[in-house]
Amino acid sequence: MRILLADDHAIVRSGLKRIIMEAFPDVPIGEAASDVELLAKMREANWTVLILDIALGTRNGLDLVPELLQIIPDLRIIILSMYSERQFVVRALRVGVSGYVTKDRAPEELLQAISSVTQGKRYICETATQQIAEHVALADFGSQAPHERLSSREYEVFLLLAKAHSVTEIATQLRLSVKTISTYRNRILEKMGLNSNAQLMRYALESKLTT
Repeated sequence: MRILLADDHAIVRSGLKRIIMEAFPDVPIGEAASDVELLAKMREANWTVLILDIALGTRNGLDLVPELLQIIPDLRIIILSMYSERQFVVRALRVGVSGYVTKDRAPEELLQAISSVTQGKRYICETATQQIAEHVALADFGSQAPHERLSSREYEVFLLLAKAHSVTEIATQLRLSVKTISTYRNRILEKMGLNSNAQLMRYALESKLTT
């Protein structure tokens, strides 16, 4: 088994590596701090498990998954995310990840996730499982809701806008330029047929996408 950690925060990688090394002392562990470094590392070895942050540099982790699986088709990908919203979990499963663990649950559940996915099973942490159950209960399988037209990165920006974060705050959090976030905002409003942040926030609240 070979494990690759992809997160743009060195402290997070260090903590995860320590946890994994204590449980699997003989397993090689690699690290990647950006999407560019991740793609390069993917071609260096036949990795068994990839632990992938949903926000990785300029790319959204979920958008990278299809490309990663083309490089190593049997790769087991565990998404490690600060987001527990059901749409992120659903999108992750749709693109082919094997596991989903929220960062607040990582110390307790990451090792369980690694063990499960290496046995060919899926692993969804308890918080995300609750979100999946709610999604199934509320889903209308005969239609596509406006927010489902968004890309993974657009949906990430959409949720932050819905929580009343400013464009500048979002740019800082995602490490992107204000101009880029403004472009995402305009694209989101256009795709969803909305005209303002107020309408966007009301839509998110009525659709139970935010709390």
